[in-house]
Amino acid sequence: MLGLEVVPALALAAGGVAAGFINVVAGGGSLITLPLLIFIGIPPTSANGTLRIAIFAQGLVAVRRFHTAGAIQWKTAATIVWPVWLGAIGGAIVASNMADTDFKSMIGWITLVAGGVVAIDLKKVLAGRTTKQSTARRIVFYLALTIVGFYGGLAQAGVGYLFLAALVLAGGYMLVEANVMKVVLVMAFTPLTIVIFGLNSKIHIGYALVLAVGQALGGHFGAGVALSRGSSIIRPVLVVVVVAAAIKLLFF
Repeated sequence: MLGLEVVPALALAAGGVAAGFINVVAGGGSLITLPLLIFIGIPPTSANGTLRIAIFAQGLVAVRRFHTAGAIQWKTAATIVWPVWLGAIGGAIVASNMADTDFKSMIGWITLVAGGVVAIDLKKVLAGRTTKQSTARRIVFYLALTIVGFYGGLAQAGVGYLFLAALVLAGGYMLVEANVMKVVLVMAFTPLTIVIFGLNSKIHIGYALVLAVGQALGGHFGAGVALSRGSSIIRPVLVVVVVAAAIKLLFF
């Protein structure tokens, strides 16, 4: 699965740059790249697997940057990553064995709902919120991480917003800490999904590499944009693109 067609590859590279930029300044870039992979002719379940290579490449850059800045609490990450792993493995197994028609319909509705979440600006809703920890809330937190991990393995698109909600509302994290931990957790489960989708022949290596390069470039450009200002600029455009993609997936 190494063959590439020029026009789809160029479209994917451009989409990757946009997605990488959006992921840095606002979040939700996968809501563009997953439908785009489907639109250029990649079977839906293979598009879901192909996307993971770019997510991994982008995650490597982000985690390295956070680690260099001393922003990652590695010991804490080690204690909460295992439910994410369990969930992601289950989600990836389910997704890799779904029929393409079923997955396309599912991702259409997911994309539509996720577009609404992007429009809400979850970061502002969660800003400053924290919760006291107890044994019961800790159990709820681990359950939430498992569920979000399952979704990440299943569909990926918009999973960062769900991790933010779980980390802040159930885990008691402040938003800044949650943003960093979100990146670490996505980075942690992505290699597992790559293996599962790869074993099921659900990854188009050529297009995956093109998308990975595009997202790396987009992330580099987006790093120079202030997050608050960038979100206000990007969010309305992202919502329109996402809703349009969802409508096409569901009805055309």
